[in-house]
Amino acid sequence: MPESLRPLLASGGLRRVLLGPALVVLVAGGFAATAPNAYKLAVGVNIAVAAIAAMGLTMAVGGAGQLALGQAGFMAIGAYAVAVLTRGSESFPFLAALLIAVVLASVAGLVVGYIALRLKGNYLAMATLATAMIIHALLLIDGPLGGPSGLAAIPAPSIAGYEFIDPMAQFLLVAVALVACYLVAQLVTVSRFGRELRALRDDEVAAQSVGVNITRRKIQIFTLSAAFGGLAGGLLASIQSAIDPALFNSNVSIQLLVMAVIGGLGQPLGAILGAGVIQWITQSIPSAGDWALTVLGVVVVLMMAFVPKGFAGLGAMLTSLRARAKRRSGRSDPDRSPTRTGDPDSASVLEEVA
Repeated sequence: MPESLRPLLASGGLRRVLLGPALVVLVAGGFAATAPNAYKLAVGVNIAVAAIAAMGLTMAVGGAGQLALGQAGFMAIGAYAVAVLTRGSESFPFLAALLIAVVLASVAGLVVGYIALRLKGNYLAMATLATAMIIHALLLIDGPLGGPSGLAAIPAPSIAGYEFIDPMAQFLLVAVALVACYLVAQLVTVSRFGRELRALRDDEVAAQSVGVNITRRKIQIFTLSAAFGGLAGGLLASIQSAIDPALFNSNVSIQLLVMAVIGGLGQPLGAILGAGVIQWITQSIPSAGDWALTVLGVVVVLMMAFVPKGFAGLGAMLTSLRARAKRRSGRSDPDRSPTRTGDPDSASVLEEVA
């Protein structure tokens, strides 16, 4: 058993880790039980794929304070890897292609993480966004990757001889992938690795003073975030059966960041909630495009003004408001310590890491 997870099991925190993924299973199962049509299932697939990519991003941005905007590039690597491998040979196993896609995206994330070690804030954001733009520009060049037209006739996912052609089967496949990614993200968040990332986010100098290897942790979180992006891209390619560079432009990176922000940075559940809201807005607004972007901009402004911790932070915010109301009305216990309204781990993260 990893040493970083022993305190979790000893404190009974495993139940808290499993609660979120179990909730996603219930919601996905309930949605599937309603026998939705093919269009609704396609929307569900898009939400799950976007949530996986956004989950990797929220761990880097919210969990480690690394403002990375290159997630669309890692998705492109994963998508084109699966497309090339499975189109080249119909007998090439889908899971093997998906694994190779994740590895390639992870290697790209490792390289980007190493290059960006000395960059922070806006400079890091520009460097990672430029990386995604370079990948997008390379995909536009005519050649074996199809240029602007992309690649088509990508085989549907196939596992143990079963082809996921039916929309319901495809939805269940990405739902399983989403739950697995959620579980990994939760374990990362509560482990020593996650605590060291939060220490790095809050104060690099202080984190280094208590023994956190800043260089290693930055490279590791970039690699992990890219792996999530590669997985999302690989699933998208195999299910859509056709991809092109427009699916992975810089706007997609910005959209994924918005999903992470309005959902709640650093919260795996927030990535799912943010993806759901963004997809609902883009699918529900008439003349999707300019109007959808306008409504999305308004939602972001309102969220930042009134719910800065995103949808995942609504529970903590309501708890804080109730505690304040009790204190003001004089009903609170005078001997009780004041309710903490910030991140429950922020004040003691350095002590936990040390």
